[in-house]
Amino acid sequence: MQTDSFDEIYEELFPILYRFVRLRVPQSDVEDVTAEVITKVWRALPSFEGKSSLKSWSLRIAYHHIADFYRTRKGKGIQIVSLSEEIKSTQATEDHSDHLLTVLSVSETLSKLSEQQVAVIQLRLIEGFSAIEVAQILGITQQAVDSLLYRAKKSFRKYYELENAGGIR
Repeated sequence: MQTDSFDEIYEELFPILYRFVRLRVPQSDVEDVTAEVITKVWRALPSFEGKSSLKSWSLRIAYHHIADFYRTRKGKGIQIVSLSEEIKSTQATEDHSDHLLTVLSVSETLSKLSEQQVAVIQLRLIEGFSAIEVAQILGITQQAVDSLLYRAKKSFRKYYELENAGGIR
């Protein structure tokens, strides 16, 4: 695997690693943490056995690095970063108010879920990884992924409906 250049590995992995990190660390640390993860992946590449895809293996490294990031900061665990922080940092040139309201609502709902529930939603539904790959990334069984995804969807639906019902009143 070491035959690939750093640039090739970077081009393949950066987008997914950046998205994964961006939802888990404060905006001010996203680029640094992503760079640290890519460096760790590159250094660990000779030990990559190919038992999983390179992307899922890299996300597992990212998952552990983010946990280490919070351990060294002596924080209270992994933080789910609100999408509203992302929205505030971008300037809208057109009126996207309906879209922004939906994004904020989804962001608020995701912030009420556990970190593992958010991770399984992101990896299975957004990134399109299989249950087996998600299990490898999170270090749990495939059955646990399926169960976690079911509970995450159920909780998301409950919180989202409660939030939207509250907004109508």
